[in-house]
Amino acid sequence: MVRNDKVMKFKGDWENFEVLVEAAEMEWEARAAEKEMAKTSERKNHNKRVQKQECKSEPVKKRRKMTIVCPEPQMPPLLKRRIEEIAGVGTATVWLNAKELTISDVKEHLDRLFIPKTEALKQFLNENEIENLDRTNNRTKVVDPEGDEWDLIFKYWTKVNQYVFTGQWYQLVADKGLQSGEVLQVWGFRCKDKPCFAINRVGQRSELANTNGASSSRQQ
Repeated sequence: MVRNDKVMKFKGDWENFEVLVEAAEMEWEARAAEKEMAKTSERKNHNKRVQKQECKSEPVKKRRKMTIVCPEPQMPPLLKRRIEEIAGVGTATVWLNAKELTISDVKEHLDRLFIPKTEALKQFLNENEIENLDRTNNRTKVVDPEGDEWDLIFKYWTKVNQYVFTGQWYQLVADKGLQSGEVLQVWGFRCKDKPCFAINRVGQRSELANTNGASSSRQQ
């Protein structure tokens, strides 16, 4: 009987020992898992810090806004005749580009028209004009689609990196009934060695698309 009691006691002690071992193993595994999670978290934080540092060190590249140059159309006879009356017979003209009027281009309180910035415009202007367009109010003649002559200001706004017509631009808009969505054709010519411009209206862009690009110039 005593022997049986000893056996039972031994079994109980052994079971308790196994429980302790199992508990110790579970605790060790838990600690190992915590350490692994800590290492993983540290790696993630390190990667984030590296990415932030790379973002700060590398300059953000801005996409340059490209201006698409349209093929040169035939100038309406009315515009050609008015240019020769203003600047002389045989005056050369330079095709600059087409310009679709935006809502802001026809707003009274803004009173300005952004001119497409093209290589042709850059070549049309001389070095002195390019250097001074952002500092002075350069008076220029603009011939509208009906042949009327306007005295506008031609400038370069450095803040928006754009050439503009301003001054009486909105008066021209109101007088000719120009609307957003209309497409203007813009030419350059010189009068007494000063840059001047001629514009022709060819209708709404949507209308032009529906007629496969056919223009309907308004002439007298």
